[in-house]
Amino acid sequence: MTPDAPKRLLERYGRNLQPVDDLRPLGGFGGHSGSRLWRYTSASGERLVRAWPEAGQGRERIETIHGWLRIAGDLAFVPVAIPAIDGRTVQDLQGTCWEVTPWLPGSADASRPPRVEHVRAAFRALGEFHVRLAKDASLGPSPGLILRCEELERLTAGGFDAIESDLNTGPDDPCRPTAREWLSLARRTAPSVLGVIREACRLASPLQPCLRDARPEHFLFEGDRVTGLVDFGAMDVETVAADLARLLGEWLPIPGSETLRTEGIKAYTEVKSLNPEHLSLARAFETAADVLIGERWIRWRFREHRRFDDPMAVADGITRGLGRLRGLSARLG
Repeated sequence: MTPDAPKRLLERYGRNLQPVDDLRPLGGFGGHSGSRLWRYTSASGERLVRAWPEAGQGRERIETIHGWLRIAGDLAFVPVAIPAIDGRTVQDLQGTCWEVTPWLPGSADASRPPRVEHVRAAFRALGEFHVRLAKDASLGPSPGLILRCEELERLTAGGFDAIESDLNTGPDDPCRPTAREWLSLARRTAPSVLGVIREACRLASPLQPCLRDARPEHFLFEGDRVTGLVDFGAMDVETVAADLARLLGEWLPIPGSETLRTEGIKAYTEVKSLNPEHLSLARAFETAADVLIGERWIRWRFREHRRFDDPMAVADGITRGLGRLRGLSARLG
């Protein structure tokens, strides 16, 4: 990608979308999706340019996501991609797919625990988003939970040994002691977790387009109002329980957040009903994540050697994964 690529992209858009100031590069804006972002001001308002990752996100899939977002576009916090002069919302340039969307104001709630008003607002917004996309829901087992079951099966069938080998090679790394502690505890915990996940995979639930990455940092606030929902790169057909579990598990961990979790679920059900299967599946998703979060960060660090904009992202991720696993181990007894 050449440095002038964002400016060349905007030549494909109408006059009211042209920048009236310099494009401000945001890097990945703290995210881990691999996208590159720029913010700028146009005559019609603040805009965001996004270059999707060069691998893994083709035009057809991005256009599908854009179609889902249009369905939910009456919600002020949902950014709907803006068509270029040719009418397309996805533009191919230099081997990369690009989009332009409105810039959404606000900032995420980084406090822990978060404000109860923000918890209520975020879960209500998530429910509203799900309601908009529920029209053509079909009944079936959760695709995401089946994938997590397969991941756990691979770990117990030799994956832990491969992680141990990764941790025994390479130069000194300050993350290695925490990773070793995670590995020891995960080996003891995973067999029990696998049995729980296998049972949950037998449950049927309505399947519809979902975020599949409902992290707290993706919900933006001004005051107590949700003003932005960002990063839709993981969207796909799934049970809404997956989104609930992601937001609950990362924002409101157990123990210590039981009251906030109750408030969040209550706010969600004020706009979208939940059945017992949803709640069982959400618990299963959280349980699987308690094991797999640490595995992902360790793999990214010691096998794939990924680099992130935030230099502390990996260390924080492995530490968070170990914390989740310790909590799960305590609950399992």
